[in-house]
Order: sequence, then C-alpha cells, then structure tokens
Amino acid sequence: MATWSELEAAAPEIAAAARRLMVGADGVAIAFLATASAEARPHLSPVCPVFCGNGLYLCASARTPKVRDLHVNPVFVLHAFLGENDEELQVSGTASEVSDVAERGAVHDAIPFAAFDRSDPIFRLEPDRALQVYWERVGQPDTKPVRRRWQETPAGG
Repeated sequence: MATWSELEAAAPEIAAAARRLMVGADGVAIAFLATASAEARPHLSPVCPVFCGNGLYLCASARTPKVRDLHVNPVFVLHAFLGENDEELQVSGTASEVSDVAERGAVHDAIPFAAFDRSDPIFRLEPDRALQVYWERVGQPDTKPVRRRWQETPAGG
C-alpha cells in the first residue's frame, strides 16, 4: 500500500482536493468512512481523518463498529462531503493499526480537538486508489463530468 505522501506526489491535484473538501476552516477534517463487517455487511460512518506528517490517519473509540470492521477486514473507502458543483472525492485502500508509540503520539498531537483517549486505536489509512469528480459548465446543456483517477502502481509493475 502507498502512503498519503506517495499519493500527494503522484496525484497532487487529487490530494489537494482531498484536503480542500475534507478540512474545514476550523482545521477539523470530516468525511464518511465505509467499512465491511466480518459478515460482509457494509457500514458507513462520519469520521474525522487526521492529516499528520506523511500520513492520513483515523482515530476511533475502541468499541465502535468501524474499529471492529477494520480489525476483521482492513479495507476502507473514505468519501468527502460534496463540494461546489457536486465535486466529490474518494480514497480507498487498507487500514493498518498503529502501535508505534512515537507515531501514535504525533497523530494525537495533530488532532485539533479532545474527543479521543490516548489508548483509542489509531489506523494509518494506506491508499491504493483515489477518484475526484467535478462538473464543467454546470446547468448548461453541455454539462460534463471531469474525472481524475489515481491508482497505486504495484511493485515491479
């Protein structure tokens, strides 16, 4: 899996759109996280992703469905709220739980509010695909979507 900084280097327009669409004026990022349970049941929840250093992270209370899902099936889709002209942004990949004390501390220090306990799980969101879509000439007969895609290049490929 790629790191957030690798996505930023390979697809800077998509990464910039992610920050613009997710991070509010107060510095808090908000998006929707889709996960799947052990029974493959989908689960969608609002989350506050954390941009920290070279990574994108998620901190959540240990007893939430999203944490149970990620422990069993670490795949995710993160989707920003719609922007102007129905602009949308989604990032998908694999989440891995962070155990390194220094990395956990850096992520907690980057969270702009005090909703999480230091013992709560932190997941590094490792993207393998991203999609940005926006519309040109909105409201006109020749309205059309513009799509930007990024996909991680497999090692050796």
